[in-house]
Amino acid sequence: MDNRGFKVILFALGICILSSCEINTPDSDSPSKPSAEEAEPAKINSTEDNSSKQTEERISKDTLRFNRAFQDAWKKAELNFDSPHFSKEYYFYPDDSSYAIKIEILIGNLFTDSEKYFLLRRHVPWATYLNLYQIRNGKAFKILERKQSEMSYRSDTIFDVNGDQINDFVVHWHPVSGCCRRNIYSVYLKKEDRSFSSAYRFINPTFSPEEHIIRGISYGHPGEAGLYKFKWNGLAVDSLEFIYRNTSRKDQFIKTSKAKYKPTASEGEILKEIPEEYLQIESIDWFEA
Repeated sequence: MDNRGFKVILFALGICILSSCEINTPDSDSPSKPSAEEAEPAKINSTEDNSSKQTEERISKDTLRFNRAFQDAWKKAELNFDSPHFSKEYYFYPDDSSYAIKIEILIGNLFTDSEKYFLLRRHVPWATYLNLYQIRNGKAFKILERKQSEMSYRSDTIFDVNGDQINDFVVHWHPVSGCCRRNIYSVYLKKEDRSFSSAYRFINPTFSPEEHIIRGISYGHPGEAGLYKFKWNGLAVDSLEFIYRNTSRKDQFIKTSKAKYKPTASEGEILKEIPEEYLQIESIDWFEA
């Protein structure tokens, strides 16, 4: 990577504050079993009206409810580990609970034709929990787990993000606070050795796997947010260019090799129009506004 390149995750973290919890667990040779750690929900903070004892009781009840839901989902999935494909979506209603837990189970050749995976989604009012396992010889081996908090989860999908002909795992989410558009995509690359990378975060991206390119729009108000272009370089991401409006001339744009805030004409190359390659990307309307 040349001195212009840098990890896109650092850029994304630098331009916005992201609120999520991501855990990437390496492959293990030992099969997984449903555990209290995987089943336990996020702890609930006490309020001024709740005593410490009441809060502890609430946490204990929620943990028990969530554990029951996890065990129920695991049993249903385990019965189908040998099936070529299985999917089920249902609501689990814990006893004496004011909320339902939505559970989604998906088993099949999700990433390659030769490997079987088990994806478990659990949705509760305060978060979405994602667990991914690989199934080998009727046993489940943990690949990764993720908690998406504060109702920021939008969806997850599986496709080849970087153009290496291997499907990857992508989580789409949007922070619940902030002034501007922030469609965040957390990307877990599937590697040739069966493991997955840690998450890369991209803001307002449009992926072009055939080019190994990511184009997108950074965080900020219209007129301040810039276009960016990154390129996959193995497991790294190189920055290629950034394009901003010329704040001194509304009919001009400025292309730079590094991320800048309101760059001047002397800090980059003057463009008279937006390059055509950016005109079809998602959220281009935000840049043009």
